[in-house]
Amino acid sequence: MLRRLVSISSLSSLRLFSSRLFSSATSSSENAEIIDTDRVKNDVFRSISNEIQSEKRQRLFAVVYVNGRQWKVSDGDLINLEGNLPLSVGDEIKLEKVLMVGGANFSLFGRPLLEPHAVTVDAVVVEKKTTNPEAHYVHLNHHQTKFLNWKSDEATVVRIKSVTAKGVEQ
Repeated sequence: MLRRLVSISSLSSLRLFSSRLFSSATSSSENAEIIDTDRVKNDVFRSISNEIQSEKRQRLFAVVYVNGRQWKVSDGDLINLEGNLPLSVGDEIKLEKVLMVGGANFSLFGRPLLEPHAVTVDAVVVEKKTTNPEAHYVHLNHHQTKFLNWKSDEATVVRIKSVTAKGVEQ
């Protein structure tokens, strides 16, 4: 008596397995909720605008880009800008490259910068100075050569007067 062995192909078993997977996935997707993104976005913008314009003002902070560096600043902060900037002591300046502004309950990020009319960071130059001299000593042993250079850099100290933000536009 001859017996034939008939094997089930892996393709047919895969079809059977995948039909079980898809049938269970469709039952769980029935509980999915559709979210109106425009409504959520408008709610977020409205809450941030209310927070900014509320009477009980919190302390705002901003991240500004000055002289190739980023600084997180708030009202009354001092920042030490390296290099000789063409500013005099007492000059009032407006820092326009604002990357981010935030408070206790919100943060606004620019892509890459926030609009200049939305956020203002006002500052005043407090001091222009030179840093303490530093010695740079080089000794080349095989040449019996020694170099001693003194280096001091110029710096400008700026005090942040105010960080203000206006309402968010949709």
